[in-house]
Amino acid sequence: MRKLTLMLVVAMLVSFATPVLAAGAREAARPDEPVELWMNTLFHGGDAQAMEMIVEQFNASHQDIQIDLMQGGWTEYFAQLNNAVVAGEAPQIGISLNFRMLDIYPALTPLNDSPAGNLLERYGFNRSDYVEEVWDIASIDGNQYGIPLDNTMLGIYYNKQIFRDAGLDPDNPPQTLAEFQRAADAIRDAGYYAYHPGAYGQARWYRRMWYVYLWQKGGRLIENERAAFNNQTGRDALEFLVTTRTRGWNEPGTNGAAQFDAGELGMMVNGTWHYLNLARGDLDWGFMGMPKFFDHQYTWGSNHFLVIPRQSGRDAERYVDAAAQAIKWMSENSHTWGIYGGHVPLRRTALESSELRNSETWQKSLGLFTDMAFGGVYRPLPVHPKINEINAAIEPYIEEAYNGDISVADALARGERAVNDVLR
Repeated sequence: MRKLTLMLVVAMLVSFATPVLAAGAREAARPDEPVELWMNTLFHGGDAQAMEMIVEQFNASHQDIQIDLMQGGWTEYFAQLNNAVVAGEAPQIGISLNFRMLDIYPALTPLNDSPAGNLLERYGFNRSDYVEEVWDIASIDGNQYGIPLDNTMLGIYYNKQIFRDAGLDPDNPPQTLAEFQRAADAIRDAGYYAYHPGAYGQARWYRRMWYVYLWQKGGRLIENERAAFNNQTGRDALEFLVTTRTRGWNEPGTNGAAQFDAGELGMMVNGTWHYLNLARGDLDWGFMGMPKFFDHQYTWGSNHFLVIPRQSGRDAERYVDAAAQAIKWMSENSHTWGIYGGHVPLRRTALESSELRNSETWQKSLGLFTDMAFGGVYRPLPVHPKINEINAAIEPYIEEAYNGDISVADALARGERAVNDVLR
């Protein structure tokens, strides 16, 4: 079996997707040999390291099934997966996001009607064992296409030593707009970068934080199949994002995670997945959740599902059955995904695990993330079959406004036209 690898993919053209995935194609399995499954995920941060640990635990405890893990191709992951299914070279285990389920499900195996029969009944996957509304996202046309793994969200991590240097109380981080502005100004005046709203600096992160501000101000992204954000609410939300630059809290073209790791940044927007990166470092850090900047306290988030891509070939039944067993084990042990990956597990027994709730992860960030998930702060993207295209249409203009290349008004006008073109 190949050594577990973590592929950190910076960019990959869709035309290369099938060759990359085909590298994991399986030869016909012999009945007397362990079933070797290929798992391909889109994890690429601290949660990728966590998934390596979980797969290693699975392999150490199973003689009849072994998992070969490949990770990291977030940007083109779903295009690759579709291409691999078409080519008959799909991985046996994959990951889907909640907002991609409507466009990816044709490439997935219905778990209640698989080549190996009804896997839900055979392995005891029950809706009541999970957060029901998330389970239902993968229920399409009477079929179940995925098993909920987690809830991910954005929040703000902060450097406690920088808070002290700026004369701030590290045990009482800001929770309101006024408190946040005072803290950011104090950190700036102490000679540090104050705040980074864009995690690693790619356009999608600024777009997601603009969604947070938009939702907190009561705005909507789309309504009645038309863009609904080019109004005063949308402009106010984007103006606040741009404030990061105009108020001197940070600069365009920077990587917030890198600044934070270097001890140069006071407050950083990042997700549940970033826990392990911080836990393995030397910084004295805290987590404040997502402040209530405006009228409503919301944050952007998503869900991961464990899925079985459609299989072809004479061993499809054997691979699908083994994949379901592996998913069952990962689900039942998903408290470890919470402990090491930082995400909120959605299997109820995992969420209630004493090992999880007594963990340092829970004390440092996951307990608050869990409160956010079930306390009305978490807000998912609208369920729409073109949501990925909508995201792609708006995000270049959000980034250009943040960078100061175009005005807020121009960014939203261009974004409105682009989104309406998608929705036609």
